[in-house]
Amino acid sequence: FFSSFAFHRCAPADDAARHMPCSNIFCISPDEVDIVYFIILLITNVLNCLIALASIHLLARRLLKAHRSRSQPSSIPAVSAVSAVIPCYLPNEHEIIEASIAHILTHLECEAPVTLWVVYNTPHKMPEIQERLREIERRPCVPGRRLRVVEVAGSRSKAENLNAVLELLTDPVVALYDADHRPDPDSLNLMLDMLLRSRCCAVQGSTYIRGGIVSLLGKAVDAEFFSTHFVYFPAMQALSGTGYFGGSNALWQTDVLQKYRFDPTMHTEDVDLSARVILDGHRICFHPWASSGELTPAGGRALVQQRLRWFIGWEQVTRKYYWRVFMSSLSWPRKLGFCYMFHLRWLLLLAALMGAVINPVITSPFIYPLPTWSVAIQSCVYTAVSAYLFVALLALCICIWHHPARPSAWLGVGLFYVFGWLYVALHFSIQTVAFAQVISGRVGEWQVTRRAADGRADGASKHDASPLQLNGGSTLSEPLLSGRLPLEPGRPLPTESSASCNGHV
Repeated sequence: FFSSFAFHRCAPADDAARHMPCSNIFCISPDEVDIVYFIILLITNVLNCLIALASIHLLARRLLKAHRSRSQPSSIPAVSAVSAVIPCYLPNEHEIIEASIAHILTHLECEAPVTLWVVYNTPHKMPEIQERLREIERRPCVPGRRLRVVEVAGSRSKAENLNAVLELLTDPVVALYDADHRPDPDSLNLMLDMLLRSRCCAVQGSTYIRGGIVSLLGKAVDAEFFSTHFVYFPAMQALSGTGYFGGSNALWQTDVLQKYRFDPTMHTEDVDLSARVILDGHRICFHPWASSGELTPAGGRALVQQRLRWFIGWEQVTRKYYWRVFMSSLSWPRKLGFCYMFHLRWLLLLAALMGAVINPVITSPFIYPLPTWSVAIQSCVYTAVSAYLFVALLALCICIWHHPARPSAWLGVGLFYVFGWLYVALHFSIQTVAFAQVISGRVGEWQVTRRAADGRADGASKHDASPLQLNGGSTLSEPLLSGRLPLEPGRPLPTESSASCNGHV
C-alpha cells in the first residue's frame, strides 16, 4: 500500500507526464502524496510522542518532589496485618513452590504480621507433594509469620484459586504473587507505603527475570520488563490517570478485591478486574521500584503462547467494556484515560508499526531517501527519532541508576531499543493472531505458562547479601536450599491436633 502510494510522488510533473496512466491505485499527484503522507506521519508522531511527553512530565515532577522532601524523612504508615497469597498449579510448580514459600516467609520485610496463603489446585492427586505442603504448614515460622495451605478441589484456573482464598482473608491488605516469584526484601514495604499514602485501591510493582540470566531469551525479556515497568507503564499512568493490575507482585485493599473477585472465563482475569475497578472510579498505581523476580518462560514457544494469551485477554476485555465506559459515572478525563488504555490500543500499535518499521523503510536510501521529501515530512521524521532517542536514553539512565553494578543490564536495555523495530513487528504479529481468534470465537482454554528451570537454588532475590538472622543468633542458609522453613530455636514441632489452621477446602 505505502509503496504504491509513495511511488507517485516521484512521477514527472510535466504536461506529458500528466497524461500518463496512474502510477498508483489512488491516482493522486505528487503534492497530494506529500500532504496525505504528512498527515499520516503527524498523527503517528502525536501518538508516539505521548510517551516521551509523559516521561518528561514525570521526570520534572520527581525532581521537584525530591527537592521539596529532601529534609523530610518518610516513615511507613502502620497497618495491623498483611496477607500474602500464592496461587499455585501444583503439577507445573511443585518443584519451585517450597523455595517461594521459604523466601517470602524469611526474606520479605514487613513490621506487621504476615500470613502467607498458598492456595493450589491439581487435576490429580500428588500425595507426596501435598503431604509435604501440609508438613511445612505445621512447622512454626519465624516470629510474625504464618503459613496456611489451601487446596481448592475442582478448580481449573488461577482465578478460581484466588476467589476461594479471598473468602478466608481478614487482614486489611493482601499481596498477590505467582508461584515462581521472589519479591525483593523491601518491595512489600514500598507498595504498602504507596497504598496507605495514596488514594489508590491497589499498587502494582515491577518484575524482572531472576535466576542468573544466561539465555538470550531471558536477557531479552528482562530488558523488555525493565523498559515497560520503569518507562512505559509510569507514562501510561500519567496519560490515563491510572495503572492496571498485572496479575502478580501487587498489593490490594482486601475489601475491594473481595467485592470484585476474579472472572474465571477471561484469559487475563487481572486485566478484567482492572477494567471493572477503574470503571467504578478506583485507581491503581504503578510502583516500579517495588520489584520481584520471576522465571523466564521455558523457550520461545512458551513465550509466544504466554503473550498470545495476554493479547487475547486484552481483546476480550476491550470488547466486553467497549461501550460501558461511555455510560459510566467517570469524569471525561478518566473516560479518555480508559479509552487510551483499551480502545486506542490498536491505533497506538499501528502508530508504533508506522514509526518503527514502515516509515524507516519508505524513507530509507534504497527506496525514497528522506532528503527528497518535503520539509514538513522531514520534520516529522526527525521529531519522531528525537522522541525515541529521548525515551531510550531515559530508560538507559534509569537502568544505570537502578543497576549500577550490572553493565549487562545496561547493554540489554540498549539493545532492546536498537532492535525496537523487531519487537514492534513481533508484537503486531501476535496481536493480529489474537484479534483473529477473538473475532472467530476460537480463543481456546486458559493454559499455564511453562517456566525455565530455577537457576538459583537458594531462592534469594538479587538484593540478598547475607543470611537472615533468626532468634537466638542463628542464621538461615541451608533451609532455603532445601525449601524447608526454619524452626524457632528450642521449639518442637506441633502435633496435628495442635496445628493452628487446617485450611483445606
